Amino acid sequence: MNHKRHATSGFSLRNHFKPLVLFKKKSIPEVLPNFYVGKWNFTDELSGKVHLLEVNATLNILIDGRKLPGKITKLDDKELIFIDKYGYQLRLDATEKHPVSLFDEADNRVYPIVKIDN
Repeated sequence: MNHKRHATSGFSLRNHFKPLVLFKKKSIPEVLPNFYVGKWNFTDELSGKVHLLEVNATLNILIDGRKLPGKITKLDDKELIFIDKYGYQLRLDATEKHPVSLFDEADNRVYPIVKIDN
């Protein structure tokens, strides 16, 4: 049996699609949701203590005036996810572009938050 190599026809998927574009990571949106910037109160029901949550303009997270070391890993119109230095997640959940609760993975608790008007 005579096996011939097929000559290339000049067709290549690479010529029709840009692989880097197909598999490119999602970029951070041009306009970041700034409605997370502000101050909120939340209450620890176990201790009864009211805490202050602040997200400043540079997207640092502060609780009771202390900056939390860590980084924001997700930010969109539904949630802001922050991973602290221990690997625990803090998540601000938003509804209709309005933050409504804070989930603290370290305590496995959800805290309703109340906006503080400045």
